[in-house]
Amino acid sequence: MVENPTGKAEPMDETSPPFELPPVSVVITCYNYRTYVEQAIRSVLAQTYPKWECVIVDDASTDGSSDHVRQLLETIGDARFRLLARPQNGGQMQAFRDGFAATGAPFVAFLDADDAWLPDFLLAHLSAHLNATHSAAVSSSDVFLINGEGTLLSGTFAALQKPRAGSERSGIAIPPGEQLASMMPAIAYPSRHSVTYFAPAISGWLWAPCSAILYRRGALEPVLSFPFKAKGGADYLTATCAHLAGGSLILSESLGLYRLHGSNLSTGVAFAGGHVRQSPAYRAYRNVLASDAVDYALANSGWLSDANGYGFMPGFLKQHVSRFKHLSDDPRLIRFLARGRPWLRLRMHLARMLRRVRGGTARP
Repeated sequence: MVENPTGKAEPMDETSPPFELPPVSVVITCYNYRTYVEQAIRSVLAQTYPKWECVIVDDASTDGSSDHVRQLLETIGDARFRLLARPQNGGQMQAFRDGFAATGAPFVAFLDADDAWLPDFLLAHLSAHLNATHSAAVSSSDVFLINGEGTLLSGTFAALQKPRAGSERSGIAIPPGEQLASMMPAIAYPSRHSVTYFAPAISGWLWAPCSAILYRRGALEPVLSFPFKAKGGADYLTATCAHLAGGSLILSESLGLYRLHGSNLSTGVAFAGGHVRQSPAYRAYRNVLASDAVDYALANSGWLSDANGYGFMPGFLKQHVSRFKHLSDDPRLIRFLARGRPWLRLRMHLARMLRRVRGGTARP
């Protein structure tokens, strides 16, 4: 009931929903992408979901990106955009942190300045997040792969765990949110493409790259406040670690453009079909990222086990050790991996000692 000017109570308008739809913080990170950043900015401006703010973090570019963005924002004249120009280069992770700190919406997306979104990106992701079956910490959609000139190379990112013939992953299908859509048509997103929920216990890479992902701020805040050693590869750490809090929603629809060119950190070779090949430098760097992810999980093992069950930490760590063999030298993992199996604890100790004798290095 509400009061009118006469002081009498009147019933609320039954057509008005009892809540507001959430805004989204968009962070565009840019380092020497003057050639591409305008397309990224205009793809945010073209979003069909209007409740967003956007901060462009220029990480001390040397190609005039900052001045170009400043002039472009003056031309566009939309107060939802802001430029944050860093005085010195800090790397992708620091750019994520600065953009995150400069915004405040309950959902956050990071868009690389060399990528772009299709108009329904935010609407589709929010519609998925507000489903009535499973809330999640992270969502990822598929992407179209393009080259530096904008030519289409592929209609999917092969590593994304969307339903495919022969897929071995076990996820939960999310039906369309008909109740919310009927209450608030602005969030209705009819799509023939599936949405699948993966619980935190399902680990490994599930997502498309950085620009295809939307996070809940509450899941991302402890991740970005953690003192990771890595300065790059931020999407690996943010997706992997935020997923531990509440799982992920995978949208099978391609809702963005992922650009492959010679300046990518993780790629650098011509696309040959199938999975995007990673550069040798990035493959070596993955060990640093994997160690950081394990550090985060160990530091938060108490609440992660409370939230996900007694066997969660051993499962997560076992999967990481199987992919990144150097982690088996970490003595902190023994109490999780050998829980209830004293013979395995002894075996891991002996294996670690043998590697040391043979000249291998063990993590202190």
